[in-house]
Amino acid sequence: MPLTDKRIVVAEDDPDQMEFLTTILADHGAKVFEAQNGNQALRLAREVDPDVVTLDIQMPGIDVMEVIRQFSEDEELIDIGLCIISGRPELRQFLLDKFSGRCRAFVDKPYEPSEVVETLTRLMNG
Repeated sequence: MPLTDKRIVVAEDDPDQMEFLTTILADHGAKVFEAQNGNQALRLAREVDPDVVTLDIQMPGIDVMEVIRQFSEDEELIDIGLCIISGRPELRQFLLDKFSGRCRAFVDKPYEPSEVVETLTRLMNG
């Protein structure tokens, strides 16, 4: 399985989306850690040293741009891959341009399970 033994933090505030995404990732061998907002994603990233973090654009608490900025500036977090998973495809290019090199993957909702697995696998493999 392409995600076997990979640690992935999923930041998603919608319970149905969280369950769907974590099931997909776990079914492909990943160890998944759930965060309902950006603050929890940052805390979990520091605790579990994940291979990748997925971020929803619209979450309670600090906004996704602040989360990405903190991942970009914190030496402890700087090497963790980030993937935006969002129902706001119009923000894709803005975020990829603004955080060039740091935010290298974007998956549009709704998505196919294989798309998420392939995108995260590519992100982790460089």
